[in-house]
Amino acid sequence: MAISQKRTAKGNLLSLFFLFCALLMVGNAQAQWQPIQQLGLTQTPELQLNSLSGSAFNLKSYQGKVIIVNFWASWCEPCREEFVELSYLQEKFGPKGLKVIAVNLAEMKPRIVQFLKGNGFSENSLEILLDRNSIAYKTWKARGLPTSFLINKQGKVESVWIGAIDNADSAEVTGKIEALLRQ
Repeated sequence: MAISQKRTAKGNLLSLFFLFCALLMVGNAQAQWQPIQQLGLTQTPELQLNSLSGSAFNLKSYQGKVIIVNFWASWCEPCREEFVELSYLQEKFGPKGLKVIAVNLAEMKPRIVQFLKGNGFSENSLEILLDRNSIAYKTWKARGLPTSFLINKQGKVESVWIGAIDNADSAEVTGKIEALLRQ
């Protein structure tokens, strides 16, 4: 029995050590725009879904604008926090030609509306699309939630942001958007 307890204690210590190392890596990881090649995307996937208002949406109709396509869900805490940042980006850069599109992952309209109202957002604060079967999420090869794709005026995905955009005013976030808007 003593040997079993020693093995359990040793296993627990190893588990704690690896957890600590993982937390350090996550804490030190700096989110940023990354090349889309990391996801294996060679071209911009199609995006044809229904919006929260029930109208049909086609990404191709927004060619000529810089677009952020963000995959999110209301149950995802980083997504909830990021929603403020995405709304800010839409307000700040929308008049200059940015369109933020929030693709909701597998939630029904009442749940999304509850999230919006509960957090002080109007139903049209962002273009919200419904990806009920997660098909767009898989097609875009998103890596977890939230994930945002930055698309240039020609409709080509320029880069991807994996994780929450937590400071929309940072040079890292706005620099690339502004450069694309100038093109």
